[in-house]
Amino acid sequence: MKVSRGRMSQYKILCADERLRKHLVKTELLSKQSLSKMLDVNESVIIKALYGPEEICIVHKNNLYYIQTSDKMLTVQDIEALNTTLNNEMTQKHYIIQMFPTTNKIFRQFVTMHRNTPLSEWYVASKLMDTHSNVNSLIAKIYFMKIQQIAIRAVTKLGKSFPGCHTIVLEIAYDFWSNIWIFDSILHLPNSKWSQYHVLKRKRALRKYLPKTDLLTQETFQHYLQLYKTIILKPCTGQNGIGVLQISEKSDSTYEIHVGIRKLTEPSLDEAFDFIKKNYLSQRQYIVQQRIALATINDCPFDIRVVTQKVGGAWKVTGKIVKVAGEQFLITNAAQKLLTLDQAIDDANLPSIHLKNINSRLNKISLLASELLEKNGEELTIIGFDIGMTKMGALWIIEGNKVPDINMFNKLEDKTMYKTILGGRNAKK
Repeated sequence: MKVSRGRMSQYKILCADERLRKHLVKTELLSKQSLSKMLDVNESVIIKALYGPEEICIVHKNNLYYIQTSDKMLTVQDIEALNTTLNNEMTQKHYIIQMFPTTNKIFRQFVTMHRNTPLSEWYVASKLMDTHSNVNSLIAKIYFMKIQQIAIRAVTKLGKSFPGCHTIVLEIAYDFWSNIWIFDSILHLPNSKWSQYHVLKRKRALRKYLPKTDLLTQETFQHYLQLYKTIILKPCTGQNGIGVLQISEKSDSTYEIHVGIRKLTEPSLDEAFDFIKKNYLSQRQYIVQQRIALATINDCPFDIRVVTQKVGGAWKVTGKIVKVAGEQFLITNAAQKLLTLDQAIDDANLPSIHLKNINSRLNKISLLASELLEKNGEELTIIGFDIGMTKMGALWIIEGNKVPDINMFNKLEDKTMYKTILGGRNAKK
Protein backbone atom coordinates (compact mmCIF):
# COMPACT_ATOMS: atom_id res chain seq x y z
CA MET A 1 0.00 0.00 0.00
CA LYS A 2 1.38 3.39 -1.00
CA VAL A 3 2.05 5.72 1.93
CA SER A 4 1.19 9.41 1.65
CA ARG A 5 4.21 11.72 1.68
CA GLY A 6 2.31 14.51 3.46
CA ARG A 7 3.42 15.98 6.78
CA MET A 8 0.65 14.28 8.76
CA SER A 9 1.58 10.87 7.40
CA GLN A 10 5.24 11.41 8.27
CA TYR A 11 4.28 12.56 11.77
CA LYS A 12 2.28 9.37 12.35
CA ILE A 13 5.19 7.21 11.15
CA LEU A 14 7.56 8.88 13.59
CA CYS A 15 5.00 8.90 16.39
CA ALA A 16 4.75 5.11 16.18
CA ASP A 17 8.31 4.94 17.58
CA GLU A 18 8.11 5.35 21.35
CA ARG A 19 11.66 6.71 21.61
CA LEU A 20 10.97 9.38 18.98
CA ARG A 21 7.56 10.40 20.32
CA LYS A 22 8.96 12.66 23.04
CA HIS A 23 10.94 14.59 20.40
CA LEU A 24 7.89 15.41 18.27
CA VAL A 25 5.92 18.63 18.62
CA LYS A 26 2.18 18.10 19.03
CA THR A 27 0.68 17.97 15.52
CA GLU A 28 -2.90 17.69 14.24
CA LEU A 29 -4.79 18.31 11.04
CA LEU A 30 -5.95 21.92 10.97
CA SER A 31 -9.59 22.56 11.76
CA LYS A 32 -11.49 25.21 13.71
CA GLN A 33 -11.55 22.84 16.66
CA SER A 34 -7.82 21.97 16.62
CA LEU A 35 -6.88 25.64 16.20
CA SER A 36 -9.01 26.72 19.14
CA LYS A 37 -7.84 23.79 21.30
CA MET A 38 -4.13 24.43 20.75
CA LEU A 39 -4.39 28.19 21.29
CA ASP A 40 -6.24 27.56 24.56
CA VAL A 41 -3.20 25.79 26.00
CA ASN A 42 -0.32 27.38 24.07
CA GLU A 43 0.57 30.94 23.17
CA SER A 44 2.10 30.10 19.79
CA VAL A 45 1.21 27.69 16.99
CA ILE A 46 2.51 27.08 13.49
CA ILE A 47 0.28 26.17 10.56
CA LYS A 48 1.94 24.33 7.66
CA ALA A 49 0.64 23.11 4.32
CA LEU A 50 0.33 19.34 4.13
CA TYR A 51 2.75 19.55 1.19
CA GLY A 52 5.28 22.27 0.46
CA PRO A 53 6.92 25.05 2.48
CA GLU A 54 3.91 27.34 3.07
CA GLU A 55 3.84 28.34 6.75
CA ILE A 56 1.82 30.70 8.97
CA CYS A 57 2.73 31.56 12.57
CA ILE A 58 0.11 32.63 15.10
CA VAL A 59 0.73 34.18 18.52
CA HIS A 60 -2.07 34.78 21.03
CA LYS A 61 -1.07 37.59 23.37
CA ASN A 62 -2.84 40.36 25.26
CA ASN A 63 -6.20 39.14 23.93
CA LEU A 64 -5.05 39.64 20.34
CA TYR A 65 -4.08 37.16 17.63
CA TYR A 66 -0.95 38.03 15.63
CA ILE A 67 -0.71 36.27 12.25
CA GLN A 68 2.66 36.15 10.47
CA THR A 69 2.59 34.96 6.84
CA SER A 70 5.47 34.94 4.37
CA ASP A 71 4.85 38.58 3.45
CA LYS A 72 2.75 40.31 6.10
CA MET A 73 1.82 40.64 9.77
CA LEU A 74 -1.91 40.79 10.58
CA THR A 75 -3.73 41.34 13.85
CA VAL A 76 -7.27 40.24 14.75
CA GLN A 77 -9.25 40.37 17.99
CA ASP A 78 -11.14 37.07 18.22
CA ILE A 79 -11.05 33.45 17.11
CA GLU A 80 -13.76 33.90 14.47
CA ALA A 81 -11.83 36.72 12.82
CA LEU A 82 -8.74 34.52 13.01
CA ASN A 83 -10.48 31.70 11.14
CA THR A 84 -11.79 34.09 8.49
CA THR A 85 -8.33 35.60 7.97
CA LEU A 86 -6.70 32.18 7.68
CA ASN A 87 -9.23 31.08 5.07
CA ASN A 88 -8.33 34.17 3.04
CA GLU A 89 -4.56 33.64 3.38
CA MET A 90 -4.25 29.87 2.88
CA THR A 91 -3.75 28.66 -0.68
CA GLN A 92 -4.01 24.88 -0.25
CA LYS A 93 -6.81 22.54 0.80
CA HIS A 94 -5.20 20.74 3.73
CA TYR A 95 -2.93 21.98 6.54
CA ILE A 96 -1.50 20.79 9.83
CA ILE A 97 -1.18 22.75 13.05
CA GLN A 98 1.75 22.38 15.44
CA MET A 99 2.16 23.52 19.01
CA PHE A 100 5.25 25.72 19.35
CA PRO A 101 7.44 24.96 22.42
CA THR A 102 6.99 27.56 25.19
CA THR A 103 10.67 27.72 26.18
CA ASN A 104 12.23 31.17 25.85
CA LYS A 105 15.29 30.40 23.74
CA ILE A 106 15.30 27.87 20.92
CA PHE A 107 18.16 27.02 18.56
CA ARG A 108 17.35 25.46 15.20
CA GLN A 109 19.27 23.32 12.74
CA PHE A 110 18.49 21.93 9.31
CA VAL A 111 20.07 18.48 9.13
CA THR A 112 20.29 16.71 5.76
CA MET A 113 20.49 12.94 6.01
CA HIS A 114 21.48 10.80 3.02
CA ARG A 115 21.95 7.13 2.17
CA ASN A 116 23.49 5.70 -0.97
CA THR A 117 20.96 2.90 -1.57
CA PRO A 118 17.82 1.61 0.19
CA LEU A 119 20.02 -0.87 2.09
CA SER A 120 22.77 1.60 3.04
CA GLU A 121 23.24 3.32 6.39
CA TRP A 122 22.04 6.90 6.78
CA TYR A 123 24.65 9.59 7.46
CA VAL A 124 24.70 13.34 8.05
CA ALA A 125 25.36 14.98 4.68
CA SER A 126 24.88 18.58 5.77
CA LYS A 127 23.90 20.60 8.82
CA LEU A 128 22.95 24.27 8.85
CA MET A 129 22.28 26.46 11.86
CA ASP A 130 19.36 28.84 11.74
CA THR A 131 20.69 32.35 11.13
CA HIS A 132 19.41 33.59 14.51
CA SER A 133 20.97 30.82 16.58
CA ASN A 134 23.94 32.38 18.36
CA VAL A 135 24.98 29.40 20.42
CA ASN A 136 28.44 28.55 21.70
CA SER A 137 30.18 26.22 19.25
CA LEU A 138 31.18 23.73 21.97
CA ILE A 139 27.58 23.52 23.21
CA ALA A 140 26.41 23.09 19.63
CA LYS A 141 28.81 20.15 19.16
CA ILE A 142 27.63 18.46 22.34
CA TYR A 143 24.01 18.85 21.35
CA PHE A 144 24.66 17.68 17.83
CA MET A 145 25.82 14.28 19.06
CA LYS A 146 22.35 13.83 20.55
CA ILE A 147 20.67 15.39 17.51
CA GLN A 148 22.52 13.00 15.20
CA GLN A 149 21.27 9.95 17.13
CA ILE A 150 17.68 11.21 16.95
CA ALA A 151 18.04 12.13 13.27
CA ILE A 152 19.35 8.68 12.29
CA ARG A 153 16.50 6.99 14.15
CA ALA A 154 13.92 9.28 12.52
CA VAL A 155 15.13 8.88 8.93
CA THR A 156 15.53 5.13 9.40
CA LYS A 157 11.82 4.98 10.25
CA LEU A 158 10.86 7.22 7.33
CA GLY A 159 13.21 5.42 4.95
CA LYS A 160 11.41 2.12 5.53
CA SER A 161 8.11 3.71 4.51
CA PHE A 162 9.65 5.59 1.58
CA PRO A 163 12.30 3.24 0.13
CA GLY A 164 12.76 5.37 -2.99
CA CYS A 165 13.78 8.41 -0.93
CA HIS A 166 17.48 8.67 -0.08
CA THR A 167 17.69 12.28 1.11
CA ILE A 168 15.66 13.69 4.00
CA VAL A 169 15.99 17.12 5.61
CA LEU A 170 15.04 17.39 9.28
CA GLU A 171 14.35 20.71 10.95
CA ILE A 172 15.43 20.14 14.54
CA ALA A 173 15.27 22.55 17.49
CA TYR A 174 16.76 22.42 20.98
CA ASP A 175 17.08 24.55 24.10
CA PHE A 176 19.46 24.84 27.08
CA TRP A 177 17.35 22.40 29.10
CA SER A 178 18.26 19.40 26.91
CA ASN A 179 14.95 19.41 25.05
CA ILE A 180 15.22 18.37 21.40
CA TRP A 181 12.31 18.54 18.96
CA ILE A 182 11.79 17.46 15.37
CA PHE A 183 9.87 20.36 13.83
CA ASP A 184 9.67 19.09 10.29
CA SER A 185 10.81 16.37 7.91
CA ILE A 186 11.12 17.03 4.18
CA LEU A 187 11.51 14.15 1.73
CA HIS A 188 13.83 14.86 -1.21
CA LEU A 189 13.06 12.23 -3.83
CA PRO A 190 15.54 11.38 -6.63
CA ASN A 191 14.16 14.22 -8.81
CA SER A 192 15.31 16.77 -6.21
CA LYS A 193 18.44 18.74 -7.10
CA TRP A 194 19.46 18.59 -3.43
CA SER A 195 19.31 14.78 -3.48
CA GLN A 196 21.09 14.60 -6.84
CA TYR A 197 23.90 16.81 -5.50
CA HIS A 198 24.59 14.38 -2.65
CA VAL A 199 24.45 11.35 -4.94
CA LEU A 200 27.12 12.83 -7.23
CA LYS A 201 29.15 14.38 -4.42
CA ARG A 202 29.88 11.02 -2.84
CA LYS A 203 32.12 10.12 -5.81
CA ARG A 204 35.50 11.78 -5.30
CA ALA A 205 36.18 11.87 -9.05
CA LEU A 206 33.09 14.06 -9.61
CA ARG A 207 33.37 16.51 -6.70
CA LYS A 208 35.57 18.99 -8.56
CA TYR A 209 32.89 19.27 -11.26
CA LEU A 210 30.09 20.21 -8.84
CA PRO A 211 29.40 23.87 -7.98
CA LYS A 212 29.35 24.49 -4.23
CA THR A 213 25.72 23.92 -3.20
CA ASP A 214 23.59 24.20 -0.06
CA LEU A 215 19.96 24.34 0.96
CA LEU A 216 18.75 27.93 0.78
CA THR A 217 18.27 29.49 4.19
CA GLN A 218 18.86 33.04 5.32
CA GLU A 219 22.22 31.92 6.70
CA THR A 220 23.42 30.28 3.45
CA PHE A 221 22.04 33.19 1.39
CA GLN A 222 24.20 35.64 3.34
CA HIS A 223 27.25 33.36 3.44
CA TYR A 224 27.25 32.59 -0.28
CA LEU A 225 26.89 36.25 -1.25
CA GLN A 226 29.77 37.18 1.03
CA LEU A 227 31.86 34.41 -0.51
CA TYR A 228 30.98 34.61 -4.21
CA LYS A 229 29.27 38.04 -4.69
CA THR A 230 27.01 36.45 -7.34
CA ILE A 231 24.94 33.34 -6.64
CA ILE A 232 22.28 31.17 -8.28
CA LEU A 233 19.05 30.05 -6.59
CA LYS A 234 17.14 27.05 -7.97
CA PRO A 235 13.97 25.24 -6.90
CA CYS A 236 14.80 21.74 -5.67
CA THR A 237 12.31 20.30 -8.13
CA GLY A 238 11.20 21.55 -11.53
CA GLN A 239 12.37 21.82 -15.11
CA ASN A 240 12.91 24.31 -17.93
CA GLY A 241 14.62 26.84 -15.70
CA ILE A 242 11.36 27.99 -14.09
CA GLY A 243 12.03 29.81 -10.81
CA VAL A 244 15.81 30.14 -11.26
CA LEU A 245 17.27 33.43 -9.99
CA GLN A 246 20.66 35.14 -9.96
CA ILE A 247 21.51 37.45 -7.06
CA SER A 248 24.46 39.86 -7.30
CA GLU A 249 25.98 42.23 -4.77
CA LYS A 250 26.63 45.56 -6.51
CA SER A 251 29.39 48.06 -5.81
CA ASP A 252 26.99 50.38 -3.93
CA SER A 253 26.02 47.51 -1.56
CA THR A 254 22.64 47.04 -3.20
CA TYR A 255 21.49 43.64 -4.49
CA GLU A 256 20.36 42.89 -8.04
CA ILE A 257 17.84 40.07 -8.56
CA HIS A 258 17.81 38.67 -12.10
CA VAL A 259 14.91 36.46 -13.21
CA GLY A 260 14.50 35.69 -16.93
CA ILE A 261 15.21 39.03 -18.59
CA ARG A 262 13.80 41.01 -15.66
CA LYS A 263 16.10 42.72 -13.17
CA LEU A 264 15.23 44.52 -9.94
CA THR A 265 17.27 46.00 -7.13
CA GLU A 266 16.81 45.70 -3.38
CA PRO A 267 18.61 48.19 -1.09
CA SER A 268 19.85 45.66 1.49
CA LEU A 269 20.68 42.00 2.01
CA ASP A 270 17.72 41.48 4.34
CA GLU A 271 15.28 43.07 1.90
CA ALA A 272 16.65 40.94 -0.94
CA PHE A 273 16.07 37.79 1.11
CA ASP A 274 12.61 38.96 2.18
CA PHE A 275 11.67 39.42 -1.49
CA ILE A 276 12.87 35.88 -2.30
CA LYS A 277 11.14 34.40 0.75
CA LYS A 278 7.83 36.06 -0.13
CA ASN A 279 7.84 35.31 -3.86
CA TYR A 280 9.73 31.99 -4.11
CA LEU A 281 10.54 30.23 -0.82
CA SER A 282 6.89 30.31 0.25
CA GLN A 283 6.10 28.06 -2.73
CA ARG A 284 9.02 25.61 -3.06
CA GLN A 285 12.21 24.42 -1.41
CA TYR A 286 15.35 25.99 -2.94
CA ILE A 287 19.08 25.37 -3.18
CA VAL A 288 21.79 28.03 -3.43
CA GLN A 289 24.87 27.61 -5.65
CA GLN A 290 27.99 29.50 -6.54
CA ARG A 291 27.61 31.08 -9.96
CA ILE A 292 29.87 29.66 -12.67
CA ALA A 293 31.15 32.20 -15.21
CA LEU A 294 30.28 30.29 -18.38
CA ALA A 295 32.01 30.78 -21.71
CA THR A 296 30.01 33.04 -24.03
CA ILE A 297 29.16 33.56 -27.68
CA ASN A 298 28.51 37.24 -28.44
CA ASP A 299 28.28 37.87 -24.67
CA CYS A 300 25.57 35.20 -24.26
CA PRO A 301 26.46 32.26 -21.99
CA PHE A 302 26.19 28.70 -23.27
CA ASP A 303 26.20 25.22 -21.81
CA ILE A 304 26.45 21.71 -23.23
CA ARG A 305 23.61 19.19 -23.12
CA VAL A 306 25.07 15.67 -23.01
CA VAL A 307 22.59 12.82 -23.48
CA THR A 308 23.42 9.39 -22.08
CA GLN A 309 21.34 6.25 -22.61
CA LYS A 310 21.30 2.73 -21.23
CA VAL A 311 21.79 0.57 -24.31
CA GLY A 312 22.63 -3.13 -24.22
CA GLY A 313 23.15 -3.04 -20.46
CA ALA A 314 25.70 -0.20 -20.52
CA TRP A 315 25.55 3.59 -20.43
CA LYS A 316 26.58 5.34 -23.65
CA VAL A 317 26.85 8.98 -24.73
CA THR A 318 24.49 9.35 -27.68
CA GLY A 319 24.38 13.10 -28.22
CA LYS A 320 25.92 16.48 -27.42
CA ILE A 321 24.45 19.86 -28.28
CA VAL A 322 25.29 23.41 -27.20
CA LYS A 323 22.53 25.76 -26.01
CA VAL A 324 23.23 29.49 -26.27
CA ALA A 325 21.16 31.69 -23.93
CA GLY A 326 19.04 34.46 -25.41
CA GLU A 327 20.18 38.05 -25.00
CA GLN A 328 19.73 39.27 -21.41
CA PHE A 329 18.60 35.79 -20.31
CA LEU A 330 20.19 34.23 -17.27
CA ILE A 331 19.97 30.57 -18.32
CA THR A 332 20.16 28.58 -21.55
CA ASN A 333 16.67 27.09 -21.32
CA ALA A 334 15.57 30.11 -23.34
CA ALA A 335 18.07 29.20 -26.06
CA GLN A 336 18.44 31.56 -29.00
CA LYS A 337 20.71 29.16 -30.86
CA LEU A 338 21.58 25.44 -30.94
CA LEU A 339 25.05 24.41 -32.11
CA THR A 340 27.30 21.40 -32.30
CA LEU A 341 30.19 21.44 -29.85
CA ASP A 342 32.83 22.17 -32.47
CA GLN A 343 30.73 25.04 -33.88
CA ALA A 344 30.38 26.53 -30.38
CA ILE A 345 34.11 26.39 -29.65
CA ASP A 346 34.80 28.14 -32.96
CA ASP A 347 32.10 30.79 -32.43
CA ALA A 348 33.24 31.41 -28.86
CA ASN A 349 36.78 32.05 -30.11
CA LEU A 350 38.39 29.55 -27.74
CA PRO A 351 41.54 28.51 -29.62
CA SER A 352 43.14 27.02 -26.49
CA ILE A 353 40.27 24.52 -26.09
CA HIS A 354 41.00 21.18 -27.74
CA LEU A 355 37.80 19.54 -28.96
CA LYS A 356 39.10 15.98 -28.54
CA ASN A 357 40.06 16.62 -24.92
CA ILE A 358 36.72 18.29 -24.10
CA ASN A 359 34.78 15.45 -25.72
CA SER A 360 36.71 12.85 -23.73
CA ARG A 361 36.14 14.67 -20.43
CA LEU A 362 32.45 15.24 -21.15
CA ASN A 363 32.00 11.52 -21.86
CA LYS A 364 33.84 10.45 -18.72
CA ILE A 365 31.91 12.83 -16.44
CA SER A 366 28.50 12.04 -17.91
CA LEU A 367 28.92 8.25 -17.89
CA LEU A 368 30.19 8.21 -14.31
CA ALA A 369 27.31 10.44 -13.18
CA SER A 370 24.80 8.23 -15.03
CA GLU A 371 26.01 5.13 -13.20
CA LEU A 372 25.73 6.87 -9.83
CA LEU A 373 22.20 8.13 -10.45
CA GLU A 374 21.14 4.66 -11.55
CA LYS A 375 22.65 3.09 -8.43
CA ASN A 376 20.57 5.53 -6.42
CA GLY A 377 17.68 3.16 -6.99
CA GLU A 378 16.14 4.72 -10.08
CA GLU A 379 15.08 2.91 -13.23
CA LEU A 380 16.72 5.21 -15.74
CA THR A 381 17.25 4.70 -19.45
CA ILE A 382 18.08 8.28 -20.53
CA ILE A 383 19.58 11.34 -18.84
CA GLY A 384 20.34 14.78 -20.22
CA PHE A 385 23.20 16.48 -18.38
CA ASP A 386 23.65 20.23 -18.60
CA ILE A 387 27.38 20.85 -18.29
CA GLY A 388 28.87 24.32 -18.15
CA MET A 389 32.27 25.25 -19.55
CA THR A 390 34.37 28.27 -18.69
CA LYS A 391 36.50 30.09 -21.24
CA MET A 392 39.51 28.24 -19.78
CA GLY A 393 37.88 24.86 -20.47
CA ALA A 394 36.88 23.97 -16.89
CA LEU A 395 33.75 21.80 -16.81
CA TRP A 396 30.91 21.98 -14.27
CA ILE A 397 27.88 19.71 -13.86
CA ILE A 398 24.91 22.07 -13.68
CA GLU A 399 22.28 19.33 -13.35
CA GLY A 400 20.99 16.06 -14.73
CA ASN A 401 17.56 15.98 -16.38
CA LYS A 402 15.81 12.63 -16.29
CA VAL A 403 13.21 13.58 -18.90
CA PRO A 404 15.42 15.45 -21.38
CA ASP A 405 14.07 17.23 -24.45
CA ILE A 406 15.54 15.38 -27.42
CA ASN A 407 13.71 17.42 -30.05
CA MET A 408 16.42 20.07 -29.90
CA PHE A 409 18.73 17.59 -31.66
CA ASN A 410 16.26 17.44 -34.55
CA LYS A 411 16.83 21.17 -35.10
CA LEU A 412 20.47 20.62 -36.04
CA GLU A 413 21.23 20.44 -39.74
CA ASP A 414 22.93 17.07 -39.23
CA LYS A 415 20.28 14.64 -37.87
CA THR A 416 22.75 11.87 -36.99
CA MET A 417 22.66 12.42 -33.22
CA TYR A 418 18.86 12.72 -33.22
CA LYS A 419 18.55 9.38 -35.02
CA THR A 420 21.08 7.79 -32.65
CA ILE A 421 19.06 8.90 -29.62
CA LEU A 422 15.83 7.62 -31.13
CA GLY A 423 17.59 4.33 -31.90
CA GLY A 424 18.76 4.11 -28.29
CA ARG A 425 15.20 4.51 -27.07
CA ASN A 426 14.06 1.57 -29.15
CA ALA A 427 17.07 -0.65 -28.43
CA LYS A 428 17.04 -3.43 -25.86
CA LYS A 429 18.09 -2.00 -22.50
